[in-house]
Amino acid sequence: MMNRVKLGLIVLLGMSTAAAQEKELTVKYVTDQIQHRYEMVDDAVAQFDQQVKFGYSKIEQTFSGTLYMKKPNRYRIESEHQTIVTDGITVWAYSPANNQVIIDHYKENQNSLTPDKFMLSLPVNYYATLLGTEKGKGGEQALLKLVPKDDRSFVKMVKIWVDEKNWMVQKILILDVNETTTTYTINDMKLNGNLKERTFSFTPPVGAETVDLR
Repeated sequence: MMNRVKLGLIVLLGMSTAAAQEKELTVKYVTDQIQHRYEMVDDAVAQFDQQVKFGYSKIEQTFSGTLYMKKPNRYRIESEHQTIVTDGITVWAYSPANNQVIIDHYKENQNSLTPDKFMLSLPVNYYATLLGTEKGKGGEQALLKLVPKDDRSFVKMVKIWVDEKNWMVQKILILDVNETTTTYTINDMKLNGNLKERTFSFTPPVGAETVDLR
């Protein structure tokens, strides 16, 4: 579940509220706007809904969560099922159901598509196709399909819906090699709120079991 949550949060922080100029949509234009907006973001808080459809079992799960992010590589993901926190050096994963905290070194791999890694590698690591536009709750949305160039990637395909007025991502769909589909819908986002460093540290609750893998 930890990898699935991290995979799903690849692009929901990469936008700003600046209005887009009128211009014909192309793959390059859309990806350039996404990268440019991400460069303007220092930190963000996003409210999201997540729906997971497991490919083989056909089981579906739905829950809501909050993501806090601060450059570079600091994240806090809170949901009813799990809290994941990293300061870029250490990562904590807390399960309320088990009252257990797993602690490990923070490390990136091909399956941990953080916003930093994803935004800066879009043209290099992904084949991108503009599928067109769709009507969304706020107006027209550009629909982009991304396929990893690396055949060994855990992700098979990503679709993102981007508001053409402000380049805010509204929805993300990820298909992985297990045929599991994870969809994130962004409900609210606040940018550049000067998040405190303590947001990205974690103290285990009293009585919680601690498993330190470092």
